[in-house]
Amino acid sequence: MKYTKIYFISLIFISSLLIGVFISTSSARTERGIAFESEVLSLTSVDVTINREAPSYGKADQWAVIVGISDYKVINDLSFCDDDANDWYNYFVGLGYKHIIVLGDHSSEFYQLDSIASEYNIKQTLNYVVANADEDDVISFVTSGHGSRGKVGESLICAWDYGDAENGEDGRFWDFELAAILELAVAKQIFVFIDHCFAGGFGPELMAMTNSEYVWFGAACADKGMGWDAPEFNNGLWTYYFLEFTLVDHYNSNAKTTMEEAFVYALTYFSYEFGVMVPEEYDGNLHKLFILI
Repeated sequence: MKYTKIYFISLIFISSLLIGVFISTSSARTERGIAFESEVLSLTSVDVTINREAPSYGKADQWAVIVGISDYKVINDLSFCDDDANDWYNYFVGLGYKHIIVLGDHSSEFYQLDSIASEYNIKQTLNYVVANADEDDVISFVTSGHGSRGKVGESLICAWDYGDAENGEDGRFWDFELAAILELAVAKQIFVFIDHCFAGGFGPELMAMTNSEYVWFGAACADKGMGWDAPEFNNGLWTYYFLEFTLVDHYNSNAKTTMEEAFVYALTYFSYEFGVMVPEEYDGNLHKLFILI
């Protein structure tokens, strides 16, 4: 049986959803969203095929795919998504992750950069990890950048090549596409963290996967909400509160910290001014606590 747990904070100022930039008392925060898609989305079947090699079933491994896109190919840039990627990279290194792949952009500074975060490269990287992670392993997928959505309610990650896509893709990595890839995983745990506008729209698809009992998903906002750059923290706002403020500073990067307790703590101290950012938690198994190792 699947279980889903979602925390909400009351929304206020709903009319501000389509405003690009708000000014706070201390700094300007940039919205991590692109205008709603104007065309009607055609929900065709998702073709995701991988050639799986026989898993070794040896000592457990941890795999992380980190995406951070500040300097986009065509659409307007963001400021701190590369910082988010670097901070997650440091955190996973500290946890002892052996397999970390970082996808970013041409101009930003990354501690490690394996490839450009085009839609094609993101999919290929996730397919590679899913194909090689076995039943003892943990898969983490964290991403910071722009997000958007379609008329029928689906959310998407804007890849680096959104607006001028490469390798037969359109630069839009949809929620159902991510779910189609991760559903093939046999890993014992799958961690997903999305700091994009409309991130919460990925939750229903991830919880509908046949292996959703192994999934924990943290979203920066609801399916109609906004994520923000936070200049005062040099991070995305929710990435700062969840990762830096909570996992690193409060729990001292303790590998045994559960995502459930981290979410509650971060949400308790999370500050936002405009009511359009509503962090959400989706937990596929309420009877088992989720850790990242």
